Amino acid sequence: MRWLWLAATALLSMTLSSSAAPAFRVGVASSKITPSLQRRVWIAGYGMNRPAESVHDDLWARALVIERGRQRVALVALDLIGLSHLRTNQIRKQVTAVSAERVLIACSHTHSGPDTIGIWGPNQQTTGRDPEYMAKLMALVAATVDQAAASLRPARMFVGAATVPDGLLHNAREPIQDKLMTALRFVDDDDQTIATLLNYGGHPEVMTTPSRALSSDWVHYLRETVESEFGGTALFFNGALGGMVTPEVKANTFGECERVGKGVGRAAVKALKSAERINSPRLRYWRDQVSLELDNQNFIALADIGVLEKGLFDGRAVMTEVSRLDLGPVRMLSIPGEVLPRPWLDLKKRMKSRYPICIALGNDELGYILHPDDFGKELYRYEASMSVGPKTWPALLEAALGLLKKR
Repeated sequence: MRWLWLAATALLSMTLSSSAAPAFRVGVASSKITPSLQRRVWIAGYGMNRPAESVHDDLWARALVIERGRQRVALVALDLIGLSHLRTNQIRKQVTAVSAERVLIACSHTHSGPDTIGIWGPNQQTTGRDPEYMAKLMALVAATVDQAAASLRPARMFVGAATVPDGLLHNAREPIQDKLMTALRFVDDDDQTIATLLNYGGHPEVMTTPSRALSSDWVHYLRETVESEFGGTALFFNGALGGMVTPEVKANTFGECERVGKGVGRAAVKALKSAERINSPRLRYWRDQVSLELDNQNFIALADIGVLEKGLFDGRAVMTEVSRLDLGPVRMLSIPGEVLPRPWLDLKKRMKSRYPICIALGNDELGYILHPDDFGKELYRYEASMSVGPKTWPALLEAALGLLKKR
């Protein structure tokens, strides 16, 4: 009888083990990507001919690697104005710990970082990109992803959402905006925070043209607020920031930067303090490459003279991508540019998720992404001039809806 009992116990143990959820692990790493001021640094955003003279706060590459069973995905947040699809692909190819197609890179769109696109140099005919900095950046970001993967450890996840109060960021064009802050927290077996992921839409542009200091703008104070409360490493991913979701400030000062960042940070803390616990969230990832019709003669001309990088466009076509990441009840869609609130909110209704997240500037920076009905409106004349063209959103929407059908 004793042998029968032992055999039954062993069989039950094997059954429970085989039916248990695959291990869920998370790793995080960060690296400073602040350019040296020993070389000329052109600040991106607002006007040209804006050389950096100081560093207010360091710029960062922050990588989060998530693993469940045999699946592994990397999310990378950069304190930069943006990176082209060409550049993100170069980074992905240097990553060894995660498959290239499962690395998602997004920029905060700070207007106080180096020009990584090229259009904010000393004049209209000269690029603002520094080839030496760009080469170092590619290698450093890839290494940061590999460091995050090397730190993988068992984790649990918490997710919550809270409304960001008025008076911090607003849509300066028309009263349409996604006001929801969605926040994820990953903790280890000792209940210590590994990382937090923060998602909200708004331009980091408190510090405008007069400032010559490198900074992540209000995002710096957002991350500080969350890290002081929970510990760990905070990663910020921008949302529907276009058209023009911008800080609502009385002056362009770092004091106002701090007020906005801490205000958004308090909303993130509120979301995480009432967050839902997810022990072993299911991890799924899909992406779809998209060919867009280029209908912007200025972009073509800038590429022809080398201000924009050669190879960005193939004739009148632009190759980019859209991706979908599911993490338990969280569903993320990456959009390759500065999507406006209207198209995003229309798509958000169709996502069928308790926690829908828009990752703007995901693996690309195509400029503004408008609803086609807004082209030709005087209100959006600037955004239209900095867009690939009116067919951009319909093509991206078709790809996104296709990904939402995946099971």
